[in-house]
Amino acid sequence: MKYSVLFLFLTLFVHSQKRVTNSDVANFWNAYDKVQQTKDSVKQIEIINSEYLQKASPALKALITMDKMSASDYIKSIQRIPKRWNKVRSTTLQIVQQNYEIDKLYRSFKEIYPSFHSPQIGFVIGTFNRGGTTTREFILIGTEVAALTPFSDTELKQSTEYNIAHELVHVQQDYVNGVNNEEEYHNLDLLGWALMEGSCDFVAEKLLGKLPYIAYIEYGGQHEKELWYDFKKDMYLYDTDKWMYNGSTTKDKPADLAYFVGYAICKSYYEQAVDKKEALNEIININYSKNEHHAFFKKAGYMK
Repeated sequence: MKYSVLFLFLTLFVHSQKRVTNSDVANFWNAYDKVQQTKDSVKQIEIINSEYLQKASPALKALITMDKMSASDYIKSIQRIPKRWNKVRSTTLQIVQQNYEIDKLYRSFKEIYPSFHSPQIGFVIGTFNRGGTTTREFILIGTEVAALTPFSDTELKQSTEYNIAHELVHVQQDYVNGVNNEEEYHNLDLLGWALMEGSCDFVAEKLLGKLPYIAYIEYGGQHEKELWYDFKKDMYLYDTDKWMYNGSTTKDKPADLAYFVGYAICKSYYEQAVDKKEALNEIININYSKNEHHAFFKKAGYMK
């Protein structure tokens, strides 16, 4: 019996580990330390190439292709913002050492969404461009971006699990029935963007039981009516600058408040639905390339 229990544990552990790649983080810091030992820019680029990029996991290769990154991009970033790189180092290593309940998360998603597509998870280091993104095969967690926010160990684990859950929804959206090319992204209105992102937060909440602290969720809950008053004036426009991906420009409010609006609309849709499982399926399966989100919004009855 003891042997059987141990065998089961090891089987589950190995199965879980196969889902996750984290070697790129250690490889990066090894390369980083070697870069600090020379002022020769040519040698620095050679080091990043040989010690990091040429040892890249398939996940990191996907990120490099996506962002068209080269060794010189890393060197430029290291030279431009050395204090930021030094600040995030220990936290990036903490992120990859946490014991995440990945198999449990995947099983929970499969239970609520039988068509669930199961990607690999790659903890990587880019150049502070992306905290999380996806391809069909990978969820890519940019640990250097995730490490910028100060967290306790518990909060760090919760935040990373939320990040993974959020991106898991994007995998189902983007590579099953969602928006799949730059032209369609360009032609998506603010409401579509809000629902695409906010639905990920809503489904992540259902998967995890609760969300970690997120500034736009807290602010949105406290200012929901006034936020909606402003949002509805812009919702059918093709301009997201005031509402999303605006962390570098917003001053008196949290960034990404459209995420909250999309989350709140999905919550309204779910709460009025008789069949909750079907409602979750519909939330995940909105086809943004066909503007199905307009009908979804009307059916949700939000702020009526």
